[in-house]
Amino acid sequence: MPRIMLILLLLSTSLDVSAASIEDAPVPVSAPVYSDPIDEKANDKATCEAKWERYLKSQDCFAPYHNIDGSMKPGAFDNCIEYKEPSECPR
Repeated sequence: MPRIMLILLLLSTSLDVSAASIEDAPVPVSAPVYSDPIDEKANDKATCEAKWERYLKSQDCFAPYHNIDGSMKPGAFDNCIEYKEPSECPR
């Protein structure tokens, strides 16, 4: 009987540790890299494409940080750059 209790105790302890490590694990995301500066006032075709690409990369970076209730997980703004939707550029 003590042997079974010891096995159950060890099993429950290992399950608690693994569950805690899953919940506390950081979200693996790499911040998007933007090599060329973009003229924010320009709205020609090439500039608009670059703005949309930058915006979509930003959204992809933030995606794993979204909680169900709409809030953001810690580290989102440390690892991602927020860009607003380029409304001046039609899709």
